[in-house]
Amino acid sequence: MSFVWPETRSPVGPSLTLPHARRSARVISIACGHSGVGKTTVAANLSLALSQMRRRAMLVDCDPGPGDATRGLGINGRESIDDVISGRLTVDQIVVDGPDALFVVPAGPADGRRREIDMVARLKLADAFRVHRNSLDFVVVDTPGKADPDTLDMVASSDLPIVILCPQSDYFMEAYATVKLLSLDHEVADIAIVANRIEGEAMGRDLFRRFADVSKRFLGSTRLSYLGGIPDDEHIRSAALRRRCVVDQHPHARAAQAITALARTVNTMAIVAAPGGDSFFGLEAITHAR
Repeated sequence: MSFVWPETRSPVGPSLTLPHARRSARVISIACGHSGVGKTTVAANLSLALSQMRRRAMLVDCDPGPGDATRGLGINGRESIDDVISGRLTVDQIVVDGPDALFVVPAGPADGRRREIDMVARLKLADAFRVHRNSLDFVVVDTPGKADPDTLDMVASSDLPIVILCPQSDYFMEAYATVKLLSLDHEVADIAIVANRIEGEAMGRDLFRRFADVSKRFLGSTRLSYLGGIPDDEHIRSAALRRRCVVDQHPHARAAQAITALARTVNTMAIVAAPGGDSFFGLEAITHAR
């Protein structure tokens, strides 16, 4: 399969006006410190919303399970990202057509096992994806729902790390711990925050303000930015039961409108490519050092 969109046109926008930009694709990782905060829902809906905006978008599912992003889109892929990591197949051979011209790289079988996307695996992914560095605008990665070193290193190596923040105290602290590790152990300079399951935008902004205040103790030079909030909306659960995304199934719902606004924000950001700019998966420096 080749990555060809209907009526494809050259992408435009601030992110591609940078003089050193040598690839159009920007890798966005969606992360959290604990499962259950809606990370996968955000990843699937954001990637689909970007595709609906005629952006050349791909969802890479690195978090397999019964409710993973692949199955949430109604896709049952026979091949998966595991086949790319093992070298058995190429990205072109496993990519699946999703709704609205979204391309999906499926997760592995929902057998309860967690795939280890370690450094070796990520180097293989970098090699596999590099040929498509100018065929895409956005690559949204649903990372594993845990804060182990390999997952955090993958998040840190993306062009735009997004951490999901929820108002519940335990989820709040998990997000805090994730940002702390990204800042101290991985020296991430910019981290974006999306507030999820909030009552309204005022609550989301207040939640972010409190989170930023707490985070000032350790952040150093790391900057936090608030991209927006997604309200707690029954339409999300209704769409999930039908194995669909809310932006597709209920486009006029509050949550769908919020995610579409989030996609517009991402689309207008000047996302700087990771150092090197000529490889993929945010691994330019590592790949070139081999």
